[in-house]
Amino acid sequence: MKQCVVLLAFVAAACGGSGSDGSEPVAGEAETAAAAAAPKACNLLTRADAEKALGREVQQLPNDGGPAGLDICQYGYQGERMMDAGNASVTVQPVDIASLRKGVEEQGYAVEEVAGLGDSAFWSNDVGLYVGKGNRTAIYLVRVGGEGEAQSKERAIALAKATVARL
Repeated sequence: MKQCVVLLAFVAAACGGSGSDGSEPVAGEAETAAAAAAPKACNLLTRADAEKALGREVQQLPNDGGPAGLDICQYGYQGERMMDAGNASVTVQPVDIASLRKGVEEQGYAVEEVAGLGDSAFWSNDVGLYVGKGNRTAIYLVRVGGEGEAQSKERAIALAKATVARL
């Protein structure tokens, strides 16, 4: 949950600009067409990808994006106890990774470079794996009950390697 709240704050900060006269900015037709043609989060993360990342069968979870209208795709499983639950999600943002990284760092979260993913990538134990490609960033979160941050990081990187080419 902490990751979702932090993610919403970064999205609001990165996307919340307005024109110099105080009006909302208007996207050009080319930008609008490019955004419509860009792969969505569920084009990146498939059920098979999530099952491989989590090591078991999963169900697709609601992907409505909540009040912020995020482009998110998530799969998970649950059992009788909290420790018997897992989740894999990808959120795609039409924001360059440098802007999102700045927001993560300004919130006081430590980041670590991750080589070999997209144009640039970084990991934070607090907010997950961010992978940038052009002016888009995919945010990967993978959690399995009972596992620590090192395992979550390994699972997120493996999932990103398998899917980021679709970004």
